[in-house]
Formats: sequence, C-alpha cells, structure tokens
Amino acid sequence: MSRRQPASRQRFHRTDRISEVVREIVATELERLDDDRLQMVTVTAVEVDNELATAKVFYSALVAESEHRADEVAEALEEARWPIQRVVNGAIRARRTPQISFHPDEVLRHALRIDDLLAGRLRPDENPDE
Repeated sequence: MSRRQPASRQRFHRTDRISEVVREIVATELERLDDDRLQMVTVTAVEVDNELATAKVFYSALVAESEHRADEVAEALEEARWPIQRVVNGAIRARRTPQISFHPDEVLRHALRIDDLLAGRLRPDENPDE
C-alpha cells in the first residue's frame, strides 16, 4: 500500500474539517453583528480549496431577495468580511488560513423555483424574481 494514498485522504478530511469550522465561525459572527441588512441570512456551505488559500462562503438570503435587497446583503457581507476573517484567523490552527469570500447560494432558490413549477404556482416561462 502506498504512503501517499492515506495522505490524500487526510488532506480531504482536513479541508472538510476546516470548512465546517469556518462555516460555524462565520454563522456565529453574522449573528453577533448588529446589521439589519444581515437579518435572515443563512450560511449554507463553505468550500475550502486543498491549498487552504480560499474559503468560499455560500449564503442564502431569501427574504432579502424577495424584497429586492440582495445588493444590500452583499454589501453588508463585504463590509463584515475582514472582522470575520480576523476571527477565522485566530480560530484555525494552521500554517495558512483560508481567505474568505461570500457568494450567494443559488441552489436553494433554484430548488424553490422547481417546487413552484411542480406545484403549478409558476409557468416555465415565468421568472419569480420579477
């Protein structure tokens, strides 16, 4: 058995663990922030690359989207990025700490649209965001 195989499995598990730690930290820090623009924002997933250079934080803000405030949420998250990054840097014990960036999670919105289509609440040519 090759020695490299367990190391690659180890790396995969390590990035998963770091992704989960980053998700928990970001979610907790977003709750602590006193910014009305970030109410009802949910951290849905975090993807950390194998080099631990970047962490893509995916979020859902369905209420803000329905109220056409998605840009406000994105702006508030960008303003909060560095304070949250400092907390992540202090919590992760690694030589390299991934730099976080925020991205809207389209999966939930698409799933809700499919649900509406199947339930007959929308026609395929309708866009619920308009």
